[in-house]
Amino acid sequence: MPSTPRFVFTADTSLRVLRRSLLPMAAASLLTGCLDSEGFETNNRYGSITIESSGATNGRAQATAVASFFRGNELTLPTSRITADNCGTFNYTTETFTPGDLTAGNELQLQVGSASYRMAESPQVPRLYVLSGQQSFSYGTGDSLRVSVPGSPGGFPAGQVAVRLAEPVQLGPVSGGAINEDFPVSWTSTGDENSSVIVSLRYTTSATTTTPNAQVLCIVRDNGGFAVPANLLGNYYTSNPVARELNVMRWRTNTATVDDRTTIYIVSTADTTVFALP
Repeated sequence: MPSTPRFVFTADTSLRVLRRSLLPMAAASLLTGCLDSEGFETNNRYGSITIESSGATNGRAQATAVASFFRGNELTLPTSRITADNCGTFNYTTETFTPGDLTAGNELQLQVGSASYRMAESPQVPRLYVLSGQQSFSYGTGDSLRVSVPGSPGGFPAGQVAVRLAEPVQLGPVSGGAINEDFPVSWTSTGDENSSVIVSLRYTTSATTTTPNAQVLCIVRDNGGFAVPANLLGNYYTSNPVARELNVMRWRTNTATVDDRTTIYIVSTADTTVFALP
């Protein structure tokens, strides 16, 4: 990515970036995708914390957590608080989390209600923080998470950030559509303007594989329903049905300003996938 004095995420660039990290909607990928070696000469510091869950059992979701910390250019960070729906067609790829170039102390502290958890640098990937001693934690609808960063001398300073955790997605009936028709998707809304929903209709353009490599991606308001426009679905409707997938993900973001050049960005996601659509 060419270096510029200031990188600003517009609605369109947010959509392009989000398609790359749709699943897992990695905040680390969101940030590192806009940082290059020239950007490290600036003094801005960013903490990126991603909380992910998929599905729920007995009303409780299981979530993972990943964090990394960077130096970089001035960024306007993507927000889940949107006022308009946006759709496009893109390649579909999965992405991995990327370690930053800063350390943030020995252990991050996570608090969910009365439960506490720790995150430490991964033994396999330095400067990438993961849950310590366990692979996931559980939470219920309405729970919030607070992360305390201890800070490191010469690295990322101490700070805190909190987010209401994304509620599991409860889909309505999925019947699919037909050529020249919109594709209706419905879910139970949270009524929270700080959350939005990412709808991804995935499919393959290949005649030799059933692994999705393309998608129609929409970022929409969390109001309980959306119809993916028919004019974007031509290739989807003519693709192999075995490879078709619908992924619906709720996401919620928040930021905390530590000082005039340091920001912590947190994103919580919860998604569900329907396979082999008609």
